[in-house]
Amino acid sequence: MSTVPLVADGGSCPTNTAVLLREAFAALNDIALARLAAAGHDAVRPAHGVVFQHLDGTGTTVSTLAERAQMTKQSMAELVAYLEQHHYVTREPDPKDRRAKLVVPTDRGREVITIAQSTIPSIEEGLGQLLGTARTEQLHTDLLAIIEAAKSRQLGIPVRD
Repeated sequence: MSTVPLVADGGSCPTNTAVLLREAFAALNDIALARLAAAGHDAVRPAHGVVFQHLDGTGTTVSTLAERAQMTKQSMAELVAYLEQHHYVTREPDPKDRRAKLVVPTDRGREVITIAQSTIPSIEEGLGQLLGTARTEQLHTDLLAIIEAAKSRQLGIPVRD
């Protein structure tokens, strides 16, 4: 089994599809974060996207948020606590289960969601200008194929070598 050396000297990381996908996401996400900061929401950090992304308008339990984001309940609870301290969400009793609490977006949280969602058309338009409409549509198709193949383990990559 070959190993990839760690980059301890500050050099660049190896380039591969997974790294490029992550870096592309981070670059596009930074656009949304800059718009949020310009609108007075500079407390929202990249990690908080998983809360807003998976939050239902009527509220969602921390367990459900964690499951949807594929992270631990403890990590999700920390993100929610931060957003609660900054008045983006509240925790309210679940009317269906008195033992559970729902994470509900506040007006401030709904504003963040609206700003983030309103950024998407600008990003898509920018990608269309950069790559052209046909290549952007092909990129969407390719990314959906990658997601589906990875989820169904159809990439032909064994779990263990």
